Amino acid sequence: MGRRRRRVIKIVKKTLPKIYTCPQCGVVSIKVSLKEENLAKIVCGSCGLKYDYPLEVKKQPIDIYNEFVDKFMSGRLASK
Repeated sequence: MGRRRRRVIKIVKKTLPKIYTCPQCGVVSIKVSLKEENLAKIVCGSCGLKYDYPLEVKKQPIDIYNEFVDKFMSGRLASK
């Protein structure tokens, strides 16, 4: 007689997303790329929304995206 096999529990680690939702068209197609040390480029692949984000301090792409959406929703950025 054999004994029962133990169930293996897999631990799934959550990661931050690489592609974000566009505030203009609502499609998940915003990519934040760090071009230089003091410049980040935000581009939507669906509607063509583009913005060059100047950086004073090095930040994570999710932080850059959140600040971009805050500025966009408050009307401080003109949609192109």
